[in-house]
Amino acid sequence: MSTVLDGIRRGFSAAGRRLGGLVESMVSVGHRYPRRIIAGWLILAAALTVFVTPLSAVVERSATAFLPDDAPTLKGLRAMDSAFGTGRTSSYVIVVVVARDKLDDDDQALYERLVSTLRSEPERVSEVQSYVGDEQARKALTSKDGKATYISVGLPAAVGSPQADEDVDWLRRTIADLDPPAGTKLYVTGDPAMISDLTTAVNEASNKVTGVTVALLLVILWLVYRRWAAVLVPLATIGVALVCARGILALAGEHGVSLSSYTDAFVIAITLGAGTDYCVFLISRFREEFAVGRAPSDAVAVACRRVGPALVASAATVILGAISLSFADLAIFSTTGPAMAISVAVTVAISLTLAPALLSLFGHFVGPGAAEPGRRWAWVGGVIERRPARVLLASTSGLLLLAAFAPTMTLTFDERSAQPADTPSNLGLAALADHFPRNEALPDYLLITSDHDMRTSRDLAVLNAVSVAVSKVPSVDLVRSITQPAGTPLKSAVIADQLGDIASGLQKADDKLKAGRPDLERLASGTNDLDSALAQITEGAERAADGSGKLSSGTGKLASGLSKAADGTSKSADGAQELRSGAARLAGGLEQSHAKVTAVVDGMDVMVRALNRDLICTADPVCARVRKGLRQIADGQRRELLPGLAEAAQGARKLEGGSSDLAGGLSQIADGLQQADDASRKIAAGQEELAEKLGQLAAGSGKISTGTADLARGVNKLVDQTGQLQRGVGKSADYLDKVNKNANTPTAGGFYLPAEALDNADFARARGIYLSESGRVARIQIIGTSDPLTRQGQERYEAVRTSADQAIRHTALETSSVEATGAGGLGADLKQYLFTDAKMVVGLVLLVVLLVLILSLRALVAPLYLLVSVVLSTAAALGLTTLVFQHLGGTEIGFTVPVMVFVLLVAVGADYNILLMSRMRENGLRLTRGDVARAVIHTGPVITAAGVIFAATFVALLFSPLTNLAQIGFAVASGLLLDTFVVRSLVVPACAALLEDRNWWPSVGTEKQSE
Repeated sequence: MSTVLDGIRRGFSAAGRRLGGLVESMVSVGHRYPRRIIAGWLILAAALTVFVTPLSAVVERSATAFLPDDAPTLKGLRAMDSAFGTGRTSSYVIVVVVARDKLDDDDQALYERLVSTLRSEPERVSEVQSYVGDEQARKALTSKDGKATYISVGLPAAVGSPQADEDVDWLRRTIADLDPPAGTKLYVTGDPAMISDLTTAVNEASNKVTGVTVALLLVILWLVYRRWAAVLVPLATIGVALVCARGILALAGEHGVSLSSYTDAFVIAITLGAGTDYCVFLISRFREEFAVGRAPSDAVAVACRRVGPALVASAATVILGAISLSFADLAIFSTTGPAMAISVAVTVAISLTLAPALLSLFGHFVGPGAAEPGRRWAWVGGVIERRPARVLLASTSGLLLLAAFAPTMTLTFDERSAQPADTPSNLGLAALADHFPRNEALPDYLLITSDHDMRTSRDLAVLNAVSVAVSKVPSVDLVRSITQPAGTPLKSAVIADQLGDIASGLQKADDKLKAGRPDLERLASGTNDLDSALAQITEGAERAADGSGKLSSGTGKLASGLSKAADGTSKSADGAQELRSGAARLAGGLEQSHAKVTAVVDGMDVMVRALNRDLICTADPVCARVRKGLRQIADGQRRELLPGLAEAAQGARKLEGGSSDLAGGLSQIADGLQQADDASRKIAAGQEELAEKLGQLAAGSGKISTGTADLARGVNKLVDQTGQLQRGVGKSADYLDKVNKNANTPTAGGFYLPAEALDNADFARARGIYLSESGRVARIQIIGTSDPLTRQGQERYEAVRTSADQAIRHTALETSSVEATGAGGLGADLKQYLFTDAKMVVGLVLLVVLLVLILSLRALVAPLYLLVSVVLSTAAALGLTTLVFQHLGGTEIGFTVPVMVFVLLVAVGADYNILLMSRMRENGLRLTRGDVARAVIHTGPVITAAGVIFAATFVALLFSPLTNLAQIGFAVASGLLLDTFVVRSLVVPACAALLEDRNWWPSVGTEKQSE
């Protein structure tokens, strides 16, 4: 272990010697060749001023896009443009047209001229979304009060790029040249316009910030030194440093180094602040050495040798911390970090050469020696020496109290709030909000890209499920898609609640039709039978009419014959054989007569029953009387004639069989024949009436038969059509049952739309807006209730994306990609990149600052608590900023504030700690509490002055119209003051006093350093 520690000690000593030698070589040039150094820097400054393009102009040309090229919202925008646009659009601006009263013909002409002008500039304008030639679009793009309309204009350049800024300026100039009607105003807004306005505001603020900073420095330096020579040396140094730093940055920008709109503001603040601090440290030590009688050149040499390494180490912390920002993805960090690093490097080089040169020449005017430290610092040193633990506890408690507010910080990614409310882009957004539904012109979009054509019922159901899922996200107001182009579900598609009932009802109808088919068939059969029977009736009636006389005559003869038969039978007494033979013939004749009469009676019964069922016959009096006559004849034959014939036949058979005596048989025959004779006479009477009506019956039956034939054909046709209806209803029931099953699946979510419905003319516009020509990309538009540019809008944007991802899981579109873009995407992506960048930058800054502290102090213990102390002061500064701006002022904190403040405060705070600890280290490694107290007493005035001066340069940012810059200025200034008056004055000395020699571990044991 001792071998390792010895190696570390030797390494630290070697590093210290090399650093000291390097610094001494650099600073010795200044006091050895002061005139050459002064002339050289002045010539360089003049050349950079005359021959190099101003930094502000270079920033406009060299700044990169606001987001990385692979940002999700930019990828989504490109994908949307490829599927639905021209394939050249990288950003959109919105041109708002607002009339004093209603939009009139002059405004319409202005609108059309503007659209024509934009479309004639394809190099600058990649797409124009207007209502020209589309009445439906005109209604959508015109406000309900009829006073405003807008045009979405696609730009090939990305948001924040120099080309986008130039295009926005061109568009505004073009609008101004159109000479709008009196009272009509036009605005250009949208993300590119907002960033362009932000850049303009930053550039305009630079001169103001510079003026305020110089004024503050002049006042503070005069209060510190009370000699104009002592004031002019740092002013001349930082003036040259600022000119050279900006010129060198401009050259770097011209040769490919990316810069941001914030570059100039930060360069001014950090160059003036750091340069003044370096000069203050040099002047203060120079005055100490000059006070003991050294010549100005010698005093400068000693001062540079004593504080030079500390200044280089301090500058290194800032340079390396700023370089850490270059690894960030967000351009606001990656472009600002290198610029600050270059500025600090130039500043420290000029401070360690030009300032010593000026002191060498004008040191007599800067002197006399420094006054004795005031009683205040003596009292502070004494308290630390006596009670370091109490001082440490009290000071850290206050810092922790302020740091407790830091976790309550709410970040805003809204670039509108970072700039004044009267910028052109903010005025345009205000005009939109005054005349259109909230966020109507600032929608978000989802893009679902599949590897196949999604114009199928299955995929349309999934797209609908995504639309429904997204609509349930909190603060989503309206969702438009191919399945709900108007923002509400299609009535023809959302039928899940009705399909079951419809299918069930049709199934019941189908069942009833099936059950009724036999009745229809029987009806048809009965109608055919009726038609046939009526035809027979008609034919029989005609024959009966023709032979009615014959029937009546025959019946009379029958009666006469029966009467004679009765007489003959009673007298007959011939032989048994003759009688048997006659009886047999008689029985046969009687039975044949009985059969024929029975057939006639049955036929009459059929006719009567058919006429009974016929409504026409019932309504016809003639037919009704005929029907009554037939019924009387049939009844008479059935009740009297047929029984008599049957009885006579039975008697004849008895005679034939010899089963009865002859007298009884003959008597029975005689009685039966008598009864038949009576019946025949009655029948004859009825036949007379029948004969009278048969002619009328024949005519009526013919008519009935013709109508019944038509009825039969109609019934048969009805049967056929009913069969077809039954089959159609069955198919409909099957189809609707299938739809019901499909619509009620988790994927479909109660939605079913046949793919062929998309060919409907009503879908033509929606198809072009929400589904790509290939059918492989679907677009869903989301409009929220919360502002998409605010934190709530970003949270909704992220929730929508998550909801869409979940909605397509385990569906036919599971392998499809889901991308999002739109107004809320800028803030959402900024938030994502910010957290990634913050973790990376914080880690790198802490690491490089720790390494610089270790190398400069050649120890491990002191650097650790020094790093912790500056982190604590940074947290306290951020907490105080949160308290003042957010909790008291009601303004959210800009997203750039925490990272920029952390880098600056940790790096700059380490500067002061290095200077303090270097003063403690000057007298060797043996450190006592008294040594700590003396270091505090000697460095107190100068470090306090330096801290106040550096803070003043950032206080100047409070006069910037940009909220973000004002917050950064407040946070850095308050952090520097906390670091100056609390951390450097109390916390660090208290820790050093408690640890004493252990501060320098593992270098403890080495003999006292030589000067």
